[in-house]
Amino acid sequence: MNEYAILSIHGVLILFGVLLMTPMGSSIAAMFHSRYPSTTTRRGQILAGMMFVCLGGFTVSAQTLWMHNKLSEGASVCSGDTILNCDGLIGNAAYNTDPLLDQPWGLIGMVAFTLLMWFVITIAKEPMSSETPLFIKGGLGATIAGLPVIALLVSYEIKEGLICPFCTVTHITNVIALIGFFMLFKMYESDNWAPELKKSSRK
Repeated sequence: MNEYAILSIHGVLILFGVLLMTPMGSSIAAMFHSRYPSTTTRRGQILAGMMFVCLGGFTVSAQTLWMHNKLSEGASVCSGDTILNCDGLIGNAAYNTDPLLDQPWGLIGMVAFTLLMWFVITIAKEPMSSETPLFIKGGLGATIAGLPVIALLVSYEIKEGLICPFCTVTHITNVIALIGFFMLFKMYESDNWAPELKKSSRK
């Protein structure tokens, strides 16, 4: 299968999640209402959307790890004569691992999005828990911590004059997750988190 066809599969997951997080999410979430009643609320729609976003971030990170492993075996996964070239970046020994942990960036991404997914699922399961603000801030902190990493990887792309489409989708997904956690933070700080309850009952 063409690598960009595979990338589109990851993209569909992420895009569906983004749509759920937008104001039009109320109509899209209708398909989940019978099985997941929480999606009838704006909070539930955002959380559902973030689950798809984090899942897409995990799968595209897993794809880049697979590419890393194939390239280390001498194979070619998505080389080309255009600026869009995964081999030139993921296959470059100087750039394809985390300089601190010496682990492939794809593996780092998988761990990061697994952590974000855990935060989202935990919040969704117990939205009224006293630990909820801690998990929201944890998600915010983790996605903000990803911004310097994105800047480093983009600097590699600029240096080589290449763009890795799979890496770019991963970077965008981190930013989307950051926006999602910020939306949850703002919602929790308002009366929109649980309109049926007074905020005082959650403290």
